[in-house]
Amino acid sequence: MKEIKTVGIIGFGVMGAAIGINAASSGYNVIFKELNKDLVQSMYDTWVIKALNKRVAKNKITQEDMDEIAGRIKGTPQYEDLKACDLIIEAAVENLELKIKIFGELSDICPEDTIMVSNTSTFLIEKVMEKVSNPARTAGLHYFFPANVNRLVEVIRQKKTSDDTFNAVNEFALKNRKTVISVKDFPGFAINPVFISSYMVLNSFYGDYNVASLDDISKQALGVRFGIMWVQNMSGLGTAFHAANSMYDYLNQSDVGYPKVPEQLETCFNSGSNWNLEDGSIVEDKNARQKVMDALLGTIFTISTHLVQKEIVSAADLELGIKTALAWPQGPFTMMNNMGMEKTKEMIALVCNAGLFNMPEKFKNSTPDQWAL
Repeated sequence: MKEIKTVGIIGFGVMGAAIGINAASSGYNVIFKELNKDLVQSMYDTWVIKALNKRVAKNKITQEDMDEIAGRIKGTPQYEDLKACDLIIEAAVENLELKIKIFGELSDICPEDTIMVSNTSTFLIEKVMEKVSNPARTAGLHYFFPANVNRLVEVIRQKKTSDDTFNAVNEFALKNRKTVISVKDFPGFAINPVFISSYMVLNSFYGDYNVASLDDISKQALGVRFGIMWVQNMSGLGTAFHAANSMYDYLNQSDVGYPKVPEQLETCFNSGSNWNLEDGSIVEDKNARQKVMDALLGTIFTISTHLVQKEIVSAADLELGIKTALAWPQGPFTMMNNMGMEKTKEMIALVCNAGLFNMPEKFKNSTPDQWAL
């Protein structure tokens, strides 16, 4: 297994910089790549010096800690300088052609044993790495925003990923003090298929319900402090809209199926504004609220079951991942067990009969036993 000492990062914006600081704080040397010298300097000043100064001001780290962390991070405008890296993490903008091009160039420059991983949110790792020689050294390493705070990392194994590569990337994530789950290459991996479909279905009720009501209903259904509409605003409607389109394109004709992108989400995205969480009083009628909750939970239960059935992720890892990344008090399988499998089957049938998904095999012919966790 390759020992990782120096980490390269392609793209040093909000996500890439957070990954870099996390790695440097864990004792790794970091070399980040940006387009030119001016951008290298401005990104370093903004995302390293200013960010660490804020931590010092809040007494989260000492000045000595800051100097040590900042000293481990260097920037470059040249791919050539990444030859020294044992692991390279791509955190560029979510554009498939760009990512393929980046890894093709890295493959031409770097040694054959340099491990290469992508932080893509939805694209298949196998596709992103199609121009890399020796694809056994490739994998996915999916951080969740904000990467320096959110503890979850998905380590994604594509068909050609070697055991040594997977183990080295897994160990790297653990040494970065992350909670790690193992996922097979799949559109959106494990957590995003669940969360993206949940907000797509919730958004589809907008118009019949106002935003404040939908946000409040999601809080009740999931037992969370911040509702799904609020989370979409924080992550960005552009991100939500493009991710929804990507997931639908990948999965709508598959044996899983996937909801269509709701017109309400597209309209809100095109308006350039966020969901208005102050747009009226909250619906209190229990039957009206239950209608939304049944569709929301049925969606979460259905896609979660598909992911486990297809062996993309284990039930235990998906449970852990959702609780960690999304801050839900309970994962989908605990919710199903607590609700009872007969009621769970009714909710799954509701969304499948509505054409949002194909029925999972587990629930097709009979009511199954509870999930073993």
